[in-house]
Order: sequence, then C-alpha cells, then structure tokens
Amino acid sequence: MKIKCPHCSTSYEIKAEALGPEGRSVKCAKCGNRWFVSSEDEEDLEPISKAGTDKTSNDTAADAAGADRDEADWAADAREETLDTGPDEDLDGEEEPEAFSPTFTAPETAADEDRFAADMESEQDEDDSGVESDIESHAKRPKIVVNPDKFRKDQIGAVMRWLARRNYKRVGGLALFGAALAVCTVLVLMRNDIVKQSPDLASLFRLVGLDVNLRGLEFRNLRTFTEDESGKTVLVVEGSIRNLLEEPNTVPAVRLSIRNAGSQEIYAWTVEPRTQSLNGLDETRFRTILADPPNESSDIQVRFVDRGRRQVVLE
Repeated sequence: MKIKCPHCSTSYEIKAEALGPEGRSVKCAKCGNRWFVSSEDEEDLEPISKAGTDKTSNDTAADAAGADRDEADWAADAREETLDTGPDEDLDGEEEPEAFSPTFTAPETAADEDRFAADMESEQDEDDSGVESDIESHAKRPKIVVNPDKFRKDQIGAVMRWLARRNYKRVGGLALFGAALAVCTVLVLMRNDIVKQSPDLASLFRLVGLDVNLRGLEFRNLRTFTEDESGKTVLVVEGSIRNLLEEPNTVPAVRLSIRNAGSQEIYAWTVEPRTQSLNGLDETRFRTILADPPNESSDIQVRFVDRGRRQVVLE
C-alpha cells in the first residue's frame, strides 16, 4: 500500500503489516514530518493512490507533449531570426532556452522510500523490544520477604566482626581483668560463708583488712574505765551486742583479754550475758568488773566465744 506525506506530498510504498491493527505514527524521510496512519485508511488509500498514479502519468505525458511543441516553436523562431538578421548579427546577449526537469527524480524517491521503510522497521523493533523487556522484568520480579530478625542478627554480627578486628591480646587482657574482678567481688561478698567452710581463710581476709563475722553479731558502744570500790581500783568494761541478722540469733559468751604494750595477752576472762537469744536486728547490753587489774595493761581485746568456756589466765 502507498501513503503520502501531508506536508510535502511525497509518496511511500509500505507493507500493510507494518501498520498493525491499530495503526501507527510514521515520519517522512524527506521533510521530517510525522503523521498517524491507521489501518482503516488502507482501503481508501489504494484507490486514491491508483487515481493519483493515473493522473500523474497523464499529466506527465501532457507536459512532455507540451514541452516538445515548445521546443519545436523555439527552433522555428530561431531559424526565422537567423534568416532575417544574417550571419553577422551578434547573438551573444540572447539566452538559450532552459529544459525543465521534474523536481523529484525516480532515484531520489526510491532512496526516500528506503529510508522511510528503514525508519519504520527500527521504530517497530524498538517498540517490540521495549514491550518484551517490560513483560520479562515483571514476570521475573522476585517476591520481597521481610525478615523481622534481620536487624537483630546484623547487630550481633557487627559486634562480633568488631571484636574480631580488635587486637586479640587486648581483648584477652580485658577479659582476664573482668574475670579477676568478678572473683574478688564474690570473695568479698561471700567471705562469711567461705570462712565457715574453710576457717583458715579468715586470716587471709584479715590480712587485707576485711573482718569476717561468722556469728552475725557485733559489739557496739564499748567503754572501759576504772573505779574505786571499797578502797580498791576496779576495771569496768561495758557495751552492747547487736544482732545483724533479720532472724533470731543466739548470744554467745564474751571473752575479754588484757594486753600489754607489745600486744601480748597477760590476763583474760569470760562473761556470759543474761540474754541468750536476740530477735532480728535487736541488741542487748553487758557489763563486767575486774578487781585489781594488772598495772602493765595497755588495751583490752573483746571477742565472742562459745558458752561454757570459762577461762581466767594470769601471766
């Protein structure tokens, strides 16, 4: 079928399949004009193209005949003027007749049709490839699955990678220091239970300045002073015993020892308080009097002992 550019009237021979069932836009290879050609115009274009072809052939023949007649007339006029003027007349100023040729020759039209067909094929290929790529991309699109634990796993993995990049010696030193600190904390907080299982460790805790209280009792408000009683000097020691536990606790005996300036024990005695049991966080008082204390006494040591162990030592 043939189509004609509405702008420059250039005709092109194309295949009907190139338009498709819905038609398409085409571009003139000569003037660059674009217009839409539908498949419905196929039947109308063929008769018009045939009539146009016949009319064009008739016009061409008529133009050719007219041109022949014009050339004959011009030749006759030239002969007459030559006879009238003679051979010596100067004809330099006259212009020779020009032969008119059609504006669009057959080779040019064929080349335009070839370019037009190539443009249509390239555009069709681009459209087909675009549609196929779109369909393929939609068909192979993967399903998106959201993993709620991904962020948490990424955080753990990032921490592990950060630790792996660190210096292993430094990490090992920090781990060892943390373990030692944890062990020391446990020993300090649970020293009473540890000494109950291993009494020999009490000296170790005292060496570092930590007291070990296995009984859950403590002395408070201890006071020592001397008095004259019946013309004799007596040593008075008094204070209170407090239960540190929140549950009832038995009250043991109290052992007192007098030491000299060299921290040597020179005299000791034991006192059993009247109260034998204390409620939680409760306390009781005790008082003892020693007649005629040693003159070389420097200080007094007080500690708990089991009841029934009465000792009086004089050195």
